[in-house]
Amino acid sequence: GHLYNIERSEVETKMRGVAPEIGRRFFVDIGGNKYPIKQVFGKTIGQPTAAFPTGYAFSVLSRLGFEIIDAEQGGESKCC
Repeated sequence: GHLYNIERSEVETKMRGVAPEIGRRFFVDIGGNKYPIKQVFGKTIGQPTAAFPTGYAFSVLSRLGFEIIDAEQGGESKCC
């Protein structure tokens, strides 16, 4: 139930110097690194990844202009 005002540049800044986690299905490329979308969204809003569903992270990052990469679909962005 929180309202966040997030810009794409804020997401990119927060992910600088952060090591990507492994073993996830949905990714975004930020600065040449593939990050799981829940890692990116959680870091951006300061919440653990269990605090929000994958679909919410997918929706917000897509609206911010990030291309979502689905590792199981050969790079196509389909979710939830």
